[in-house]
Amino acid sequence: MGPTDLLIQKGLTDRLRYLKFHSQNFPMRSRDRQTMQGVQTTLRVGRWHVDAATDSIALEGTVKKLEPRTMRLLLVLGSQPGKVFSSEELLDSVWPGVVVTGQSLYQAIGELRAALRADTQFAEYVATVPRKGYRLVVPVSQTSDGPSSVGLAESPSETGALQSIAVLPFQANGLGPEMSFVRETLLSGLIVELSRQPGLAPIARGTMLSFAGSQASARQVAGELNVRYVLDGSVTQIGDRLHLSWELVDGSSAQVLATEALQIDGAEWPTLVQQVIGRLARVARLHLSEHASRNPAGEGRPNDLALQLATRAWVELYCRPQSRITNERAWRFAEDALEQDPVVGGAWNALAYCHWRAAQFAWSPRPWASLLADALAHAERAVTLSPFDPDAFYTHGLASYTSGEFERAEANLRHCIEISASYAPAYPILGLVRATRGAPEETAALCAKAFALSPREPLRAAWHWAEACGASMLGQEQQALERACLGISANPDHPACYLIAAAASWRIGMSEQARRYIQVLGRTSFSTVARLRTTIPVFRTGTWAAGILDDLGAAGLPAA
Repeated sequence: MGPTDLLIQKGLTDRLRYLKFHSQNFPMRSRDRQTMQGVQTTLRVGRWHVDAATDSIALEGTVKKLEPRTMRLLLVLGSQPGKVFSSEELLDSVWPGVVVTGQSLYQAIGELRAALRADTQFAEYVATVPRKGYRLVVPVSQTSDGPSSVGLAESPSETGALQSIAVLPFQANGLGPEMSFVRETLLSGLIVELSRQPGLAPIARGTMLSFAGSQASARQVAGELNVRYVLDGSVTQIGDRLHLSWELVDGSSAQVLATEALQIDGAEWPTLVQQVIGRLARVARLHLSEHASRNPAGEGRPNDLALQLATRAWVELYCRPQSRITNERAWRFAEDALEQDPVVGGAWNALAYCHWRAAQFAWSPRPWASLLADALAHAERAVTLSPFDPDAFYTHGLASYTSGEFERAEANLRHCIEISASYAPAYPILGLVRATRGAPEETAALCAKAFALSPREPLRAAWHWAEACGASMLGQEQQALERACLGISANPDHPACYLIAAAASWRIGMSEQARRYIQVLGRTSFSTVARLRTTIPVFRTGTWAAGILDDLGAAGLPAA
């Protein structure tokens, strides 16, 4: 079983893992139980409104009844839209504990297609992937009817308008027999990893393999497959090295949105393949989200505006260096999105992240504890609404860490990485959590993973801060200073890096430089030792924390 097969197999357990994780870490509060009582949850598949309780589907006033087994089949396919379910998985899920033949599945698939075919807006709802299984190829979301209802959005697309993307087989140039599998590995791995990114719906591998060797342009491919974006690339072997290049293209305009090139030793390919795939997927999501926020698809669905606003908030938070200005813009977009649709998980996540940043950096006149409490509450709502969205678990991990719930923070961050191994921001924050919990020797490797996945990430100043903390805890003050300076260079408005830079400079005898860093801190939210002890978890307890605070005080940082 290869790396790609392992990724596909791993996806089969996502829902069960989420349910176990959520029940252990997010017990439902009594008021939430009261709110949920009597709420009728309906699924929206494409344009059909699906009522599982009555085994019926409705479209523009027309209601159709489904056989119970057909409804179960639709619910299984809709639980992970875009995912290829094998026949064995569907038989086990739709007919649990009952011995049936494949003919029963073929008949149910036929009945489901016949029922959904009345909606001509989509060419097909259920696609066959030869020798693999079946997949749902339309947007899916869950909504709740009735006043004061709480929606349960379980579709990865809930963090932004669904963007369809086709990954072309990479052109292979000069690959030796020992590297002949590289192109197929890249194609399969990218489709799997992109399918884990909220808001993305890649075309299945079986369809894309038919384009191997094709000279069709990105615009032609986009038109034929009815997708917005096309990812194309090449892999060339020169001697013992592999040269990879790719470009992300807007199929409607043929505009190149992003390009990247990598060179790696061919012998290291088995070790680095998932890192390469994760890096390409991360860069693609950043550029796709930013492009979508500026060029909305405008497909006319009721909550399109809310999803577009949530995407714009996401872009401000993840695609821009963090600052008070970008945080305030994201906050406005998130609130506007929730006014349009209060059950968009991505908007709740953005609002949670905005509250966390405002608390951490004193970007609001509200008390720190109040902002942090709201961040936790909004993050929990985002997790409930979007249980497959890594952003939600990342933000909940940040807020939990800041509130001192280190074990819960680590659980959130690890689950974020389980959902999407390419989610670069989670690794450095996990490194900070591990350092705070007494394992600073793990921090450097976790931060290195993030930089390998996204070396030009706008959030990388915070990653350098995590590196600097880990190095300082290990007594590596020169390295801590270097890491902190890299963070300052990446984002001069990120105040945390100045803290380690000041302390490390003081410890290695560069007192004047330490005082200059302290002067900068005087203009930020980290202007007193008391403030640091309150707001930064890594500075709250332990010998190292006490020593750092003493040195910052000696360098000139006021006590209160």
